[in-house]
Amino acid sequence: MKKVLVLATSYLDNLATHPPEQGRAKTMMDELVANSHGEIEIVYRCERNPDEPLKTYEFEKVAAVIADLEVYDRKLLSQIGIKGGGSLGLIARYGIGYNSVDIRAAADYGVIVTNCPGCNTVPTAEWTHSTILDVAGRRILHYMTASAGKPKKGPSRLDVSGKVLGIVGTGNIGKMVFKLMQGYGMKVIANDIFPDKKWAGDKGVEYVNLDELCRTADFITLHAAADRTIITAEKIAKMKPTTVLVNCARGILVDHKAVYHAVKAGKIWGYGVDEIWSDRELPLEGLNIIASPHVGSDTDMGKIRMQIISTRAVIDFLQGKTPKHIIKPG
Repeated sequence: MKKVLVLATSYLDNLATHPPEQGRAKTMMDELVANSHGEIEIVYRCERNPDEPLKTYEFEKVAAVIADLEVYDRKLLSQIGIKGGGSLGLIARYGIGYNSVDIRAAADYGVIVTNCPGCNTVPTAEWTHSTILDVAGRRILHYMTASAGKPKKGPSRLDVSGKVLGIVGTGNIGKMVFKLMQGYGMKVIANDIFPDKKWAGDKGVEYVNLDELCRTADFITLHAAADRTIITAEKIAKMKPTTVLVNCARGILVDHKAVYHAVKAGKIWGYGVDEIWSDRELPLEGLNIIASPHVGSDTDMGKIRMQIISTRAVIDFLQGKTPKHIIKPG
């Protein structure tokens, strides 16, 4: 008996608009089980909190897992990977990011890691667009005032049209943000360690170094694939008092303490981040900082794409085929 463990929290979600593709991934799983003649079992644990550390006993007889953001470190992989005496051969990440998996350790212990490229390009770009407008317009602060029956307090909202947009990371999502923001007639500058010069030339985008982008851009949106802090206190200090910084990529990209104090002191206009604000010593009340619980890809079609791509990887692996979208150690 081989088990497939499904830990992705939204894998079995009921969708808001009930598109035709709803439930397709679950059907694919059911067919896999039916055709295995009792050799494969699917275990759904979608309610499991990804913040809780994984235990080795959870992977008994598990050959493949559809993983959320729970951490797979070297110690765990050395115990559950097939080259470490365990049964696990595949981690199918339910999404694009894979920072929660030690890719080198996975390779060392015989575990293939895949992800779902392109699954959340449009939803995340849409969320970025809305976050830019919300921070520029101080929407949360205006809501708090208006909902309490009080008139406007504080400065007016920022103009967006005709301003300078800085995109850090011009992969699929960064390019989609550019597309969605085109109607505002903005000048666009960008930064990327692997610049797409043809795209930039076709679209009239200028690549600049990160310091220049921080100094020049009125709106800065982050879509880099880095796993380190790139917007440091030094970079924030180069920004204008009216700069809007938005991070719908990874929380680690920004020094959250530095940006907090910059917003509080009026050194930049505001900050939007698609990640839970967990620093209780830095309360957000009264500040133009908007946090959301990592919902950039949390739309019907975003979920469906993640469900189907991760499920396809599991099926291919269990049928002896090479899954698509394998992440190799750098």
